[in-house]
Amino acid sequence: MNRTMANLFLGLVVSASIGSITFAAPEAQAKPKVTITDRIEILSKKIEKGQKANELTLKEADKLRSDITKINEKIEKAKSKNAGKLSYEDESKIEKDLNKVSVKLTAKELDKRTVSPN
Repeated sequence: MNRTMANLFLGLVVSASIGSITFAAPEAQAKPKVTITDRIEILSKKIEKGQKANELTLKEADKLRSDITKINEKIEKAKSKNAGKLSYEDESKIEKDLNKVSVKLTAKELDKRTVSPN
């Protein structure tokens, strides 16, 4: 009986320690890397969603889409110069351009949400 209790106790200790290792450091678990292509797709979907929710006018949405088209052209041009791959410098510039589009999109969406005081 004592041997069974000891085994049960040992099993509980081992499972508890494994559980604490798994849940102790969630930031240690790797997040999937969001690629430039993923960001472009996400921004495009947000533009579409913003337009449908009347947070963006047609003109605003078209301007943002135009910005994304220009970024895609930059990507293709940069890839053609570097054997089909983006250099770190080009990647950094494109990320900055995507950040600008993202900030514009968020600002325009939030402008439509705010209510003017009477």
